[in-house]
Amino acid sequence: MNMVSLFFGILVILGGALSDHVPLSSLFNLTAFIIVICGSASAGILQFGFGPPVAALRGVIWLMKPPRVDLADYITRVAEWSSLARGQGTLALERVLDEVEDPFQRQGLQLIVDNTPPEDLALMLGIISETTSREQEHPAEFWEAVGGYSPTIGVLGAVMGLIHVMMRLDHPEELGEGIATAFIATVYGVGFANLVALPLGMRLKSIARAAERDRQVVIQGLLLLAEGKPRIVIRQTLQIYLEGEEEEAQPQKAPSSQGEPAAATQAA
Repeated sequence: MNMVSLFFGILVILGGALSDHVPLSSLFNLTAFIIVICGSASAGILQFGFGPPVAALRGVIWLMKPPRVDLADYITRVAEWSSLARGQGTLALERVLDEVEDPFQRQGLQLIVDNTPPEDLALMLGIISETTSREQEHPAEFWEAVGGYSPTIGVLGAVMGLIHVMMRLDHPEELGEGIATAFIATVYGVGFANLVALPLGMRLKSIARAAERDRQVVIQGLLLLAEGKPRIVIRQTLQIYLEGEEEEAQPQKAPSSQGEPAAATQAA
């Protein structure tokens, strides 16, 4: 659905141009595209280096497959791990390490197998989670930065186009077409920023924050496991976190206005 939304905005602009009888060929200009897109990307690379841009391109995949944790399945599995650890010791958890696909969960489980004290486990998992969160926010930061640069670079491209037009004032029949072509760079810059880069950056940031909330639930489960809590306690405790996440995901209801008429009557 997110990928459809990404292209829908562009189609709306093209449809608006067609409704105003603007030929689509007039909206395509390779020079303007190179100036705006490549210029914005080079500014982003100068700010972040080469690593985050590559991560930003990979981050687009999150629109189709976000890096989320199936918390309901995780609660079931950590309850099973608790029964195994309480019955056979924490070393028995080593047998299930290969079955854990999530790297963060696998790291935490390995620390428990190594008999890491709960207080040290909480500290280490917190550091790993914070580092992962920072890395997952890099794609969003890059797209937001590019979205900030592209309108200005679009204006730069338009000015360069106007300079080229002014150099051909001896051909007045070409002025109209030349000026129109010059402003295509502005359309590219503003359109790319507001239809692609900025919305994409905000969406990736929300996905990264949701993944961080998932990791906090994972950390709580691993800490309860390290403390040797029974499976029923682990399940009930984590279920509270899961219900809290579901409540945060639901839209807030508008405040009721049933009390307003009564208040108005009293005032009268």
